[in-house]
Order: sequence, then C-alpha cells, then structure tokens
Amino acid sequence: MERIFEFPSLEAARQFAEDVRPTGWLVEFPAGAVARIFTRRMAGATVAGIVVGGIALGLIGWLADTGFSGLDRLEPLFAAPYGTVTVLFATVGAALGGLAGTLATLEAAPMPPAGETVRVTVRGEGGTEQLMRFARRYGGTQALTGGESRDGGGYGHDPDRLTPLRLAAWVALVVVAGIILAATSYIWILSAAYGPGSDQESRVGWTLKNAQRIPGDTPEAAGASMAEILGGTTMPAPADPLAAAILAPVAAREGRTLVYGGAAGPPDLDALSLEGLERLADSRDVVVVAREEPAYAMPAAYAAAQFGAPLVVLDGNGGIPGAVRDALAGGGERRFFVAAPSRLVPDETLGALQEYGTAERVAAEDIYLHALTWARNRWDDFGWGMREAIEDDGYYYYAMANPADPGFAAAGLPMAYRGNYGPLLYTPSDDLDPLTDQYLWRVSPDFFVSPADGPFMNVRVLGSPESVSYAAQARADLALETHEYWNQVTGASGLALLGWSWFFIGAIGAVWALFVMPARLPAVGFYPRLYWPLAILMLGPAGILAFFGAYSGALVTRSGPMPRFLRPPWSRALSATIMGISVGMALMVASMWAVQLALGMPLSTAFAYTWWYWLGAPMSTAMWWVMVVPAIILSTLLYMGPMMAEQHGSGYLSGVRRAAPVVIVSMLAASAGMWGAAWYLMAWQDQMAAEDLWLWIVPIWAAVVVGLVTAYVPNYLMVKAGWKEGGM
Repeated sequence: MERIFEFPSLEAARQFAEDVRPTGWLVEFPAGAVARIFTRRMAGATVAGIVVGGIALGLIGWLADTGFSGLDRLEPLFAAPYGTVTVLFATVGAALGGLAGTLATLEAAPMPPAGETVRVTVRGEGGTEQLMRFARRYGGTQALTGGESRDGGGYGHDPDRLTPLRLAAWVALVVVAGIILAATSYIWILSAAYGPGSDQESRVGWTLKNAQRIPGDTPEAAGASMAEILGGTTMPAPADPLAAAILAPVAAREGRTLVYGGAAGPPDLDALSLEGLERLADSRDVVVVAREEPAYAMPAAYAAAQFGAPLVVLDGNGGIPGAVRDALAGGGERRFFVAAPSRLVPDETLGALQEYGTAERVAAEDIYLHALTWARNRWDDFGWGMREAIEDDGYYYYAMANPADPGFAAAGLPMAYRGNYGPLLYTPSDDLDPLTDQYLWRVSPDFFVSPADGPFMNVRVLGSPESVSYAAQARADLALETHEYWNQVTGASGLALLGWSWFFIGAIGAVWALFVMPARLPAVGFYPRLYWPLAILMLGPAGILAFFGAYSGALVTRSGPMPRFLRPPWSRALSATIMGISVGMALMVASMWAVQLALGMPLSTAFAYTWWYWLGAPMSTAMWWVMVVPAIILSTLLYMGPMMAEQHGSGYLSGVRRAAPVVIVSMLAASAGMWGAAWYLMAWQDQMAAEDLWLWIVPIWAAVVVGLVTAYVPNYLMVKAGWKEGGM
C-alpha cells in the first residue's frame, strides 16, 4: 500500500518517519532531502579502490620490508620495526585507491526541495488507522498525488558565488594549507634529496664512529693492513680472490691470519680445492662457487671461513672437476651450498652434486641482494642468520666492499673469523646501495634509557675512496647509529610511520572531501566546504569519521536563508565543533611551524623575576600571543563571522558579534587540550616536534585530536543552549 502525506516541516516529517517505522511503514523522502555521501555504485568503486590500492602499494612495501626490493632515497624508513613500511604503503595505497574509485564514479546529487512543507511517500502493510493518527500528531495531511513542496524559500543560497570576504577566506585557507603541507613534506624532501639529516657526505673521514676504513688503496695493501691489525701467525695467499676464498677456512681452522697477496705465482684452484676438502674433511658443509665472476663467491667465502666449511671452485663451464668428484666420492654425505646464479652454475651441476648429499642454491642475480642473502640466512649450525626481520639487537659487525673490486673483499676475509667478525656486504662506489642501506637501517640498535646501553654495530670498509666512496661509508655510519626506540631521530620509528599513515589518510581524505562535498552535498554552504577538508587534513581518520557522522543520512531543509541539516544533538555538536576549531587549529599548527621551527621562538622579559614569568617564556608566548590569539581573530573575521551572517540573513558585523564568543570558547577549549597534549608528549615523553625528525608528525597531530575532544564538550553545551545551531 502506498500513501502520500504532506507535513508542515521536514522536522515533523522526520519525527513521523521515526514513529511509524516500528509499525511496518517505510517513509521515503523526496529526492535530495536526505544526504547520501555515496551511491551504491560509488560505494562499490570506492571499496574496490581501497582494496586494490592497498594490495598494490602494500605489495611494494612488503617487497621492500622483506629485503627483495629497494626504495631508493627512502632508506631511513627502515629504521622502523619490520612490517611498518608495509603498513604505511598499504595505507597510502588504500587511501589513493579509494579516492580514485570515488572520483571515477562521482555522481551529482539533486538539490533538496525548497519550501516550508514537504511531501513524503509511505509504503507498507501496517495499520491504516494508526498511520493516520501518527500523521495528525505531526500536522500531516494525506495528499491525493505527489508533487513538489510548496511555499518555496531558501533560494538565496549560492555556495559558488565569490564575494570579497569569501575570496579572502579562500586565499587564507590556501596559504595555511600550503604552510602545513610544506612543513609535513620537508622531511620527505630531505630524505629524497639526501639533505641535512639524510646526506652524510660532509662527514668524510677515514674512521667514523660506526664505519671504519681498512687502510690500503690496493687489495695487497689492505691484506697487509689486516695482518698488522689482527696480528698472530699468518698464512700467505696469492693475489687471487678465489684462491684466498679457498684458503680462508683453512686459515681459520688453524688460527692464522690470511694475508692477501702474501704468496707469489698464479694459483692452482683445483689443487687448492682438493687441499681444502682434505684439511676440513670433518665438515659436512661444502660451499661451491663458480670460477667466473668471483664477486659472487666472496659473501659465501666469509661464511665458509667462519663456520669451517671447505670451499670448492668449479671448472670454467660450471661443472665439477674430476679430482673433486673423486674426493667427494670417498667422503660421507655432504650439504652443498652453491653460491652462484644459474647462468654461472647450471642446474645440472646441482643434480650432479646431489649424488654426494643435498645441494641448495643460495644466490641472487642482483649482487647486492646476493651478499645480503648470505648475511641473513642460517641452516642449522651453518650461516650468519643476521635477519633484520628478527627484532633482536646484537653486536653485529660487517665488512663492506665494492663487487667490482673482489680483491678488496678477499683481502678482508680475516674479518670473517678473527676479532669482531661478520659477513660481507656490497655497495657501489658512489653511494650506498639501497638494499644494503635499508638492511643496515633495519638492524641498527635501539635504546630505551641511554645510548650507552648498547649494543653497538660497525662496518669495516675495504677499498680506496674510489672503490667505496666516503659518501657510502658515511651513509653506513649514519644507518648503524644507535637510536632511541620510538624516536629514531634521523630514521623513522614505528610510531612515526603510524603517525604518517594517519596523516596521509587525512591529506588524501581532504582532497576527497573537496570533490565530494559540492557533488554529493549541494546544500552545503561555502564555508563548510572550506572547514571540512581542512578538518580532515588536520584530524586524519577522526576527521573522516566526523564527516560521516555529521552528514550521512541527515535530512536537509531549505526553508530559511540557508539550508540546514537536521541531526541528533551529538551530531549537531560535532558539526559545530568542526566549524569552530578546524580553521583555528590549522592556523595554530601553521603558526607554530612558521614561528617555532622556521623563524625561532619569541622571548619576552616583561614578566621576569615575577610570579608571571611563564607568560614571557618562549613556549607560552608562542602558544598564546603568536598562535591562539591570531587564530581566534582570523577565524572570527574571515570564517565564522561571515558564515553566521549568511546563516541568519544579517549583516557582516552582526555575524561577527554572534561568532566572537563561540569562537573564543571553542578555540580556548581546543587550545587547552591541544597544547596540554603537545606539552606532555614533547616535554615528558621526549617527542619534541622538529621538522627534520620523522616523529614530529605524531605529537602535533595527536594534540590536534585531543583538541577536538576538549572542544566538543563546550560546543555540545552551546548547541544545547542555542548559542550554536550545528545545522550547517
């Protein structure tokens, strides 16, 4: 059954709809009278975009998190715990995907009907007599046919008309948003450009705190330096990387220091391989390397030297030399680790090795990933096992060389088993390889109380500055610096990346609101179209939730000078809070950045040596006289005052007089919560806001959310008292 009723107001129709719903009747309002942020098509596309975008960028983050791909210029992100880069990328991808899905299917909603009365359609099978009784209770009468609402009004609303006041408000908002985006993008630009806090090229030196260079501009000179540094009985080795790789496990077993270039003449690699198998016959593990491209053999040679495994060099075709086959046949079952990609050692060779035990290829075509593979992995009692995915700080030490100069890597082989030993990492000459850089950031040690707590890590650089530059050495030094757990300073902590995830949702959500509000909420006025994107930028997901709470499903009436949204009290108070503080809080954050971080904190001595000294302190001065007071003035004169003038159909000065007290109350409440939270986080939790720290986003944006909460209480009271309407 279908009936049409006419009510004297939209509010009466809304109350009627709430009363008849439990009795089996469904009330359908005219097109545009109910705010719908999404159509079904838009909702489906947005959800699909969130899923696809989150998976796509999340996969990129996961590949970087697991060490399979590098994020050049973003290596400091990997100071954060394992998995947080994936969360950050998935969050950004989901937000971008949702934005794309919404924009691709965005449909304009109809304008709500203008007028005092409203006609609704009622469908259902409930009791007719009860339905009529409810209708009469709210002044409704049954209409014979449908039609438009009568007694038109509210046609003066034009959110697209640009007056001088509106232009000034728009320009001021663009400037404030620009300052905030400049402030938040600064650390990302620094990281991408290798600027201060990221680029350490100026920290040149032969020896740095966490990265020391082994003296020697040639591999032979570096080998002599190793003998001098480590001392003890020596074992001379020919100036051949593979020969040194074969002899290193033998030297380690005998407690001798390998000296690269200490023996003359070209080596017989087959004879040396047989000698190694004989002298290390008790080892079940055998490392197998290719004769070509010895750089692939060096990371495996470091593991072989540390764990006492013989190293065998294959012939020029990647096959097993005949004499080596005979030696293997006479021993027990072995575990073979083939340290070469398939183009150097074919799969057929692995099959041949399986006649004598098990064979596994431990190699990557990317030479830098290849070295990291040997540093990360462990097989029972063989291998370094220094995995960055394991949050277990230790006293890790590394050797680092250029794969283009494998002789230097071979000269450093004693560091695989003597002194502070560790695996070999690779880097190009000009700059630290992104994969290696990310790995060092991820394994870098953290402290909770004092950096003296340790542990400490070091990289020993092998090669001349032409082979491994000072810039690469300094980047490694920076990455391995011990950091406070939740403020990694030059690197990003897990807390920092969660804060940036929150911020990016807000930044992308602000763009989303800029497009959605004019299309889906055509009754929204000019000023709310400024307030809400800025609020979402500052509040992140909390701002998006507030936006849906204020508009989704709200009834819209155009019976006065301005359209109004009929909301429950909590939603009216929420909307009123956003209108009262979003611009002001953005102004405070922008002022804080411009004054505190860019220009310097002001200091007044007017209250020195009195009980009121705190009024002249830099923090208090900046907080009130530089940030809060200008925010109240601009918010009143450019935003809330003109909006209230339009809302009540009055002059500008009358609107300013109405706006001033509510803006002052709202901003004082917001600033109390905002600055109280900021003070606590920065002074007591050591999360100081500085634009060149990754963590700085957390205390500021957390304080903004606290400011929303503290401002909501007085705004709720002002809405209940009729000072504010909360219907915009």
